[in-house]
Amino acid sequence: MVGMIKRPIGVWFSVALIILVSGAWVGSKAGSKIAQYCDTRQRQKQATLHGPESAQHDSVLTQLYAVQLLQLFAVVSQNDKKLGQKYLLNEIGGLEDLRRRTDAQEIRPVVDLYLGLAYVDAAMAEEHDNDKARASKHMDSAKTLFQSLGWRDYSEETLRMVARRDLDKWKGQPQTRQDGK
Repeated sequence: MVGMIKRPIGVWFSVALIILVSGAWVGSKAGSKIAQYCDTRQRQKQATLHGPESAQHDSVLTQLYAVQLLQLFAVVSQNDKKLGQKYLLNEIGGLEDLRRRTDAQEIRPVVDLYLGLAYVDAAMAEEHDNDKARASKHMDSAKTLFQSLGWRDYSEETLRMVARRDLDKWKGQPQTRQDGK
């Protein structure tokens, strides 16, 4: 009798295992086909951009890439003091040039945000070098930019905190939240 009880459990287990494996196989095939269909539809949507729309799209993506690249060079070179200042000033100059371009008006708020962060970084670097006048000039430029973006609190303390968090993000350090903010 004991042998008879084990046998039906083994059969049911085998049936359940076959159902599980076949379900996983069908699910993977269906998921693959759904992903291919979604990818094809997305590519078709992107291909519908013609002429000026396509050129504008490419221009915006190139400008956003330039913003990210300028910021990356400045952050990577921060361990070397002289090289860090060079790339930080290069970032500010590049972002100011991009800000003045007429074809970059669509992304101007993004450029202004990163330019403001670069000014705060420059102000903190100048303070570290005990150049209070230049630090104040950079911080005033940052405040003006953040005010134009509609920030309510653009105090030096807040801007320093935002800039530090942005730098920590690039360095891979965990961000800490302050209570009440």
